[in-house]
Amino acid sequence: MLLLSLLACHTIEKIGDSAAPTANVCGGEIFVARAGYDTTDPVPADPDAPVFGAAPAPYHTHLSWSDEPSTTMAMVWRTDADTLATRVEYGADTTYGATATGASWLLGVEGAAGRVHEAHLCDLTPGTTYHYRVGGAGNWSEDATFTTAPTPGQAAPFRFAVTGDSRDNQDTWGLVLDAMEAHAPDFYLFSGDAVDLGVNMTEWDAWFEAGKGHIDRRPLMFAHGNHEFQVQNYYALFSQPGNEQWFSFDYADAHFVVLNDTVATAGDRELQAAWMENDLGATAAKWRFALHHMPAYSSCTTHGSNAELQDLWSPVEEAGGVVLDFTGHNHNYERSYPLRDGAQTTAELGTTYVVAAGAGADLYGNDLSNAFTEVAEITQNFVIVDVADGTLTLTAYDLGGNVIDTFTTTR
Repeated sequence: MLLLSLLACHTIEKIGDSAAPTANVCGGEIFVARAGYDTTDPVPADPDAPVFGAAPAPYHTHLSWSDEPSTTMAMVWRTDADTLATRVEYGADTTYGATATGASWLLGVEGAAGRVHEAHLCDLTPGTTYHYRVGGAGNWSEDATFTTAPTPGQAAPFRFAVTGDSRDNQDTWGLVLDAMEAHAPDFYLFSGDAVDLGVNMTEWDAWFEAGKGHIDRRPLMFAHGNHEFQVQNYYALFSQPGNEQWFSFDYADAHFVVLNDTVATAGDRELQAAWMENDLGATAAKWRFALHHMPAYSSCTTHGSNAELQDLWSPVEEAGGVVLDFTGHNHNYERSYPLRDGAQTTAELGTTYVVAAGAGADLYGNDLSNAFTEVAEITQNFVIVDVADGTLTLTAYDLGGNVIDTFTTTR
């Protein structure tokens, strides 16, 4: 009842139709839903206007992709409720030279949590570093940079970082970000449960505050977790492709499928299985990855394996050539043997299931009396994945910088 009461207080969200992914075309109109989970009657967000409130300085800026990563970038930030200016200046240096406008909406009861702004940069050049700032005339953020992805299909080397489950320990989340940044990844993947309660803006504020200097310079792609609770705050604060629950994107010669295993509508897990089968069948990418929250295979004594996902999603991923399936939920580090139909196989023929849930939540124990776990460590952790010259190398670290696992495969 408490959760329902809290949900009722938040009247605007940005969310796509839960039934199927929809096109989120760069430069297209940005919509919000009127209330709750209702996406049947979307309305346009408030357009950019030269209007500034009492606290117009942008804060908690962060990057992601809602369209093609090689030629677009999405950015989201917040201000006070009355500021309508939603602009981005960007270019090769701090003279910028180009401007994009976006849209905004109020967050919380009558805008008590301020205003969320979103803008998309389009027609960018692949593999290029840009300077940018957000806000409006006289009220700009500090200069920052980002780099677009290589051309899709290009066999360019790249690196990404994976973690999840910060929950209500944002100090540790900040330390994990600092540690990941030392490896200079091209982008971040987060497997859900950023906060303990999705409607708690104090926790979200701390999460974004810890991300300053990191997620405003490198894109972060997010899988919805059970502690996000399908609330408006989550969908309002992130810009991702399609319906923002399940979607895919390409980076160089890699294809990433992001799924939502904490669904609001019965049948959505089955729907995602069918969608994923089509999506994986349509890509020619050499490297294929999946990201969601709950592990299909896990030795964790708190949650363990998810039998429904083993039945619904694992066969699709394994047949579709997914090399690594990343999840959180079980607060530790685990890596399975490469699996096909529940049995151990080679890394080239199977999918390896990796739990990287070490961004701050209380740690859980393991029971290793199974046939699928190869490595398990009870520690805060993150994963760095390097892809180059037909070889993938996964390295897992604890917060002390110690290597707790390595894994290599070729394609």
